[in-house]
Amino acid sequence: MFARAFFWVMVCSFHAAAPALAREGYVVRVEDDGAVVVSESRVLDEPAERYLFYGVEVPTARQPFGPESLTWLREKLPQGARINVESVSRDRAGHLRALIQLGSDSINYQLLYQGFAWVNRAQCRAVFCRRWYIQEHQAVVEKRGLWSMPMSTPPWQWGR
Repeated sequence: MFARAFFWVMVCSFHAAAPALAREGYVVRVEDDGAVVVSESRVLDEPAERYLFYGVEVPTARQPFGPESLTWLREKLPQGARINVESVSRDRAGHLRALIQLGSDSINYQLLYQGFAWVNRAQCRAVFCRRWYIQEHQAVVEKRGLWSMPMSTPPWQWGR
């Protein structure tokens, strides 16, 4: 009896909370630092919100492998693409950090899979981050993307 009641409480809680977490939007542009500017309207000159990826760091255009990462992102998220954005937190600088989905693809995860980003070790604390660490390690082992370069400085220390 208790298990059945607990189950229904959890189901109702999930359904009540889920719509408030994610929202649909349209890509206005991907900026040189990997930020995605999103509008709620298909009219892309409407007010927009700027998001950085939660849990991952994309190299900027000035960093090694940055241009390649940004080219991939801009191809994957062209202007007008319909995406789902789940705002997770604000970082210390006040930037919104989000999980970004294109259809059924997590762009955050795909960046790691392709080797176009690395896990933000200071920020990524969710349970799914364990999977992201494994995927980053696999990209290192297979020398995908930025991990194909010989590096003496870890990518998360570039520019410091």
